Amino acid sequence: MTERQLPLSLALDGARAALDGCLAQNYKVAVTVVDRAGQVRATLRADGANPHLLEGALRKAYTASMLRISTVQMGAVVERSPGANALMAFEHMTSLGGGLPIRIGDDVVGGIGVAGVPVGGAGGAGDEGCARLGLERIVSKLVP
Repeated sequence: MTERQLPLSLALDGARAALDGCLAQNYKVAVTVVDRAGQVRATLRADGANPHLLEGALRKAYTASMLRISTVQMGAVVERSPGANALMAFEHMTSLGGGLPIRIGDDVVGGIGVAGVPVGGAGGAGDEGCARLGLERIVSKLVP
């Protein structure tokens, strides 16, 4: 069996792209990239960003990787089906927006999470808008 992995170099590059994109909009955030098993590959926290944002970014990246959907999508699932909220009791899970799965084709190899953009910030995209910048950087360099 072959299992694709997210290289550290891409995790760092994606985290940096997300952080830089947020900083360019004057948002002090934390960014975390996890692998397919939910293990941290890279974490960055902007100067002046609140320390609790590290936990938020981890939860978002972890949830996106484990559930293989964005945390915004998970929030919609919980809203439509309140029983699904039981998943949020598991360690490192959240339905707050800002987490995106990282895919090579149909294979989820990790997740990226951003925390710290105010609600409605980043042109209404919030944390997910900055996470998308990091995801785009990673995906642009992945070899399927």
